[in-house]
Amino acid sequence: MSCGVKVLFVLLVLAFAGTSCQKENTRGTSVTFSKSVGGDIYFQPEEKDGYEKVVPDSLGNLVLKIELKEPGYYRYVSTKQFFYSVYLTPGSRVEIVENEDGVFFKGDHAAENAFLAENPFVGEAEEGVEKYSAEWVSANWQGLERMVGKLRESGLPREFIQLQELKYRFGVYKQLLEGPALMAMFMNRTVRLPDDYYDFLKDLKFDDPQITRVPKWFQVMVGAFERMEKEGMLEVSLEHFMEVYGKRIEDEKVRSLFLVNLLDLTLQKGYSDQFPAYVMSVRRLITDSVAIAQLPRIEARYREALEANQMIVRGMSAPEFKAVDVNGKEYSSADFKGKVQVLDFWFTGCVPCRAEMPYMEKLADELEGQPIVFVAMSLDSGNELLATWRQMVKDKKGNEYHLNVPDGFKSALAKSYLIRGVPRVVVIDKEGKIVDAYAKRPSDPKLKMQLEQLIERL
Repeated sequence: MSCGVKVLFVLLVLAFAGTSCQKENTRGTSVTFSKSVGGDIYFQPEEKDGYEKVVPDSLGNLVLKIELKEPGYYRYVSTKQFFYSVYLTPGSRVEIVENEDGVFFKGDHAAENAFLAENPFVGEAEEGVEKYSAEWVSANWQGLERMVGKLRESGLPREFIQLQELKYRFGVYKQLLEGPALMAMFMNRTVRLPDDYYDFLKDLKFDDPQITRVPKWFQVMVGAFERMEKEGMLEVSLEHFMEVYGKRIEDEKVRSLFLVNLLDLTLQKGYSDQFPAYVMSVRRLITDSVAIAQLPRIEARYREALEANQMIVRGMSAPEFKAVDVNGKEYSSADFKGKVQVLDFWFTGCVPCRAEMPYMEKLADELEGQPIVFVAMSLDSGNELLATWRQMVKDKKGNEYHLNVPDGFKSALAKSYLIRGVPRVVVIDKEGKIVDAYAKRPSDPKLKMQLEQLIERL
């Protein structure tokens, strides 16, 4: 019996939507927790970030009733802060036992869950091997195939083997796609990737209907398509990118649910003038009945977003601003009149903001000499944060202006743009009209395409 994999309790909130379930088609699943050691335990769907504490019911029992429509995975976090992947199916009865000797599984799927506890593939290589190097990547692919081979020879039910193999593979895809960026964001460390690092994407297919049961499947697929764009493996299209993505997905169910989730994610990120065009471009590709049933709800949300953002839609006059640089020199909207403006709102405590900064700086350098200005708009306020901001930008010498908006998130400018979270990119045309109040991030090649199209029309 393995003690599992130690996890760091970092509570994250990510804006990825899950697929909905029709309650009439679900079956009750029961999970009972038996523990003889003190401490809190947690249990939640594996695709969900954060931790949900298990608390006794009115009779003092630790029992959860879960309505499941199809097989899937949950995460058990033990009193010692180790986590275990738990396989559940509709109508199953599972017991998780924790004592001084560790964590054990009884009831339905005890063999499957014991296998998962003993075989957590986390993507590692021998000590001393540089992460994301060619040697590291090779070791991980080999490790994956060994794990898949062991799974196939386990004698466990076929449905579980097929789903768990997908889960192992998606786990590797996720680490390869997200790992380098996470190192840059949280460890301030840039890694040099092998030339063929992303070659696995060339032959990557999404043709198995069980994909949607894999935790974080949607997140992985979005990351894969966005990386394909950046690597020149996929057409970059400003207006039809969802259709481009959809045509790469072979399975009807996966394609339909992916596109519905992508439309939902677009609304979570903020209002988009292009949303009706996005829906029109992919409607014919959404053919699964469960996905089709979600479209009215999504379109209703768009109408609500349109109403909430009616003062900053395309063609409206952009709110005027005043901001200062590190030397106290004041700039205003009028200083950039006659040029396309790219306003990048951020603050020093925002890790994703800092991760995007090199991309914006590169974009500003690439479009140097064009009638366009890039302005990094810091929303830091208070002496301590302003001091941090000044220290961060005082030596920057690129083609981007670095300004601070007085009063930050409480400023009239932030309120006018309905800025509640960052990074947030706003594009304004040469006449001071809003082009896009929720533009793509600079790491997305579609932002550069949008700006180049604007410049061509000048």
